[in-house]
Parts: sequence; structure tokens; C-alpha cells
Amino acid sequence: MNVCFMVSSAMGTPTTITVHDVERLNPKTVRVTLNPGEHASLWPNVPGGYLTFCLPCAEPAMTRSYSLVQGPDDALPQVIVKETGASRGSAFINRKFEAGMSLMAYPPQGRLFPPSWNDEPSRFVMFAGGTGITPLYSVMQHVLHGEVPHEVTLFYNNHNFKDILLREELDEWASHPRVSVTHILNDGSMDEDLHNGQLTSSKTMLLLDAMEDSALPIKFLVSGPAKMKENVLRGLDLAGHPPHAIRYEDFHHPPHLDAPSIPQCEVVAAFGGKEVNFTYRPHEETLMDAITNHGLNAPQSCRGGVCGSCRAEIHEGEVAVDQDFALTRAERAKGWVLCCQAKPLSEKISLSFKADQ
Repeated sequence: MNVCFMVSSAMGTPTTITVHDVERLNPKTVRVTLNPGEHASLWPNVPGGYLTFCLPCAEPAMTRSYSLVQGPDDALPQVIVKETGASRGSAFINRKFEAGMSLMAYPPQGRLFPPSWNDEPSRFVMFAGGTGITPLYSVMQHVLHGEVPHEVTLFYNNHNFKDILLREELDEWASHPRVSVTHILNDGSMDEDLHNGQLTSSKTMLLLDAMEDSALPIKFLVSGPAKMKENVLRGLDLAGHPPHAIRYEDFHHPPHLDAPSIPQCEVVAAFGGKEVNFTYRPHEETLMDAITNHGLNAPQSCRGGVCGSCRAEIHEGEVAVDQDFALTRAERAKGWVLCCQAKPLSEKISLSFKADQ
């Protein structure tokens, strides 16, 4: 088995990159600049995209995905990583990454920002929470550097002033004639009541009502902790904004589900004209591992519920999903799941992967 497990051809293959620089932003957060070197042509600058590291802190290597923050004029890719208590990946990056270090990584990917959204002048209304600012800051730079006269309205929620990431950069952008940046702090230190406290669905609607008028069509981008995301999406729904005008990403990792109670599960899985039928023990391996180990070379990548490569449609049976940061509400409603996070709740499941994903 490769140290960075097998992935689909759509994801590409891992390449060796070098850590160019590590900047400490606060005691728990670093900005890492990377140099893909001779592989630079394989590393597109994707607005709101992410890359997947193969971190040498486990055997086999642990894969973790992080959002890119670079703009269109940045020569080298950058990520911002905040260390969280339960995350070995973020701890390794914060404590062990240093300039000159080499490691394997997959080239940037991204589904957050559809390229078609850049075709006509639009008003991008962004709701960010904590490290969820990273992909939105990337999108902001790209849409404002282009020739299309977009507008950007950003609402950024943090616990307090010290927690604000990219504060100087955002302050500089706030002086741009087509940009509005509003900070919302949970500790109540802002002058206006509307800008204090957590982002709730009602606060979301009030913030929308308070926005200055614009003749441009509105598109929404949401990125942050699960609860904040749910509140904002609920507020947008109550305000009557259609799902096709809303894209979101999630940076909260909920606790893992308890191990399934069923001792074994029969699986029928199909991809690219091939079908496999097998029985596996859910407490011994993941569904994605079982599918791969039984000869189906189905799409997969990050194994963390982030990239969406392993999405499949459930035709029979029931599964529980540990964490899902990639699928849209519409995809979930149609029965799509991420196989790297799916745990069977029934003794038989049938699923299929899209051939073009």
C-alpha cells in the first residue's frame, strides 16, 4: 500500500513539496507557505480551494485537507492551520512544520466557488466563522482582482478581537470601494448591538436587512463551524434566498459516531461498469477501505469528509455519516453520502459512484 493511499485519477497523484515558510499568527495558528518546485504546473490556483497533505505523523501517512488562502498574484500556495485539541494533523503542522521540510501532498482541488459565478458582476455576501475565513479570503482576492466589477460583503464572526485571522489584510480590503467588512464578536465588545454575539438565524436576517442596496445579483458563501453554518443557512432560507445561490464549507469536526452495532454488512458497490459484492465487518475497517480492498478502484482522497471525492448514492439500506463537509443539502436529500465517513446501520447496503466525479 502506498504511504498516501490510492486516489482517483481526477484527484491526481501526490507530489513532493517543500515548506517554504512558517509564520506564527498566534499561539495556536500558523500560516504555511509551500513550494511545489518542479511540480508547480500541476498546482492550479483554485479560488476557495484546498490541498491535501500526507502527514508523516502516522503509519500509513495521515491525510488532511486545508483551505488555501492565496490570491491570484501569490506565486506560492499558502494555508492557515489552527491547532485544535482533538486533531493530530493540525497539531503536527503547528508544532513540527519548518522551512525546508519536504512532504507529499495532492494538488489543489475545490468545489466551493463555481467558475460560472465569475462570469457576470455579482454581489458576494460572505459569512465566515473562525478559520472558515480562509477559503472566503481566497475567493475575495480572486473576484476583486479580476476585470468583472464584483462587490464583496463579508460578515466575520469570532469570539474576540484577538481571534480575528487576517485582520490586517481584511482592514486593508475594507477600504476598497466595492468591499464591506463587518466583524461580529461573541464577547460583546463591538459598538453596535447587531455586531455582538453569535451568528444566529435571526441575526443573519437582520444583517441582510441592514446591507446597503445593490443592483447586482446576490450570491452567498458560508464557511465556519457547524452551528454557525446551520444558523446562517437557516437565516438565508427564511429570508427567501434560493439554494442555487448559496455555497458553503464547514470547518467543524464533530465527535466520531459510536461504532455500529451490526457485526457485519453485505455491500454491493458499483463504479465505472464494475460491481463488487462482499461482506465486511464495520468495526474492523471503514466502508471506503472495504470497497477498495475488494477490488473496486472508486474515487477517494482526503478520508476526512472534506473533499467530496468518495461521494456515492445509496440505493438500498441505511448508513450514518460521521462528518460531511462536502455535500450540498440537495445531494444529501437525494441519498448521496461520503463513503469515507459512512457507517452501515442495516445488514445490507447497495451504492454506486458516479463515473464522472
